[in-house]
Amino acid sequence: MKKIIATVLAIPLLASCAVAPQQPPSAPGQPVPSAPAGEAPTAQPIPVPTPTPSPTPEPVDTTIGLRRPVFEDRPRPTLTAAQEAKYGACLDTSVSNWSKGACATLLQEELIELGYLAGEPQNRIGVPAMNALLRYQWSREVTPDGAAGAQTWYALASGRPARSTALPRECSEIPGVVLCVDQAASTLTFVRDGVVEKRIDVRLGGWTSDAKTKKWRVFPTANGLWRVYNKHRNPSSPTYGEGVMPYSVMFDPNMYVHYSADFAKHGYARSSHGCVNVASKEDAKWFFDNTPIEARVWVW
Repeated sequence: MKKIIATVLAIPLLASCAVAPQQPPSAPGQPVPSAPAGEAPTAQPIPVPTPTPSPTPEPVDTTIGLRRPVFEDRPRPTLTAAQEAKYGACLDTSVSNWSKGACATLLQEELIELGYLAGEPQNRIGVPAMNALLRYQWSREVTPDGAAGAQTWYALASGRPARSTALPRECSEIPGVVLCVDQAASTLTFVRDGVVEKRIDVRLGGWTSDAKTKKWRVFPTANGLWRVYNKHRNPSSPTYGEGVMPYSVMFDPNMYVHYSADFAKHGYARSSHGCVNVASKEDAKWFFDNTPIEARVWVW
């Protein structure tokens, strides 16, 4: 968007210090016009540029539904000799659940240094490292599949910065209350008519086991625009048990913002099955009390 600043030139006409304006330069070979004898020179008009109108922004899509994230493979960056020496053996190696070896150790060391993983590197990639890897992949816009392949390794080796935490247009332009869930930053922001009122850290979907089959896989929190269809202070859950989701703000497609005692105890070493976990009961209650039915939830 271009900003054009119009400059207004004012010529003071004071009785004691009137100044005749300068004539614009003539083209080469052209005589300079002179005023008739006894007459003051005539001021030449100064052309004023026509402002270029700002483009009208595209309207925000307020259609409820899934927005599948697209993470395109980026060109491989040129690495320094030191980076090649450190990461070279792993750049084309895939490290995932239960992997072991030098690359598995290096991956854990990097995730610890960046603050995504707590503790010391383990002999194998376990649940905490898998969830740390997923959070890192979201933050660097690498396909969040829980497998550290070339795109993940080159992001680590080149020191790719995290995605911007600026709120998208949907959060500021959709009227009313919007709960904005940033999967890259693991944050939940409460926005009312474009004004941020509260922001907290949350835990999202990740690497965990199915409550019924006990099989492990990635349970993602679904990107998209959703609506709050119900609220319940302590809903009953035949799948996850009783009393595990206090202060539930329920939104499509069957995901909740709720207090999680597991998140409060284990932090990011574990994950949700797609819900937005809140570690503080006070924060969970605040969101519960202030979020109306039909509020929007934007996950990106």
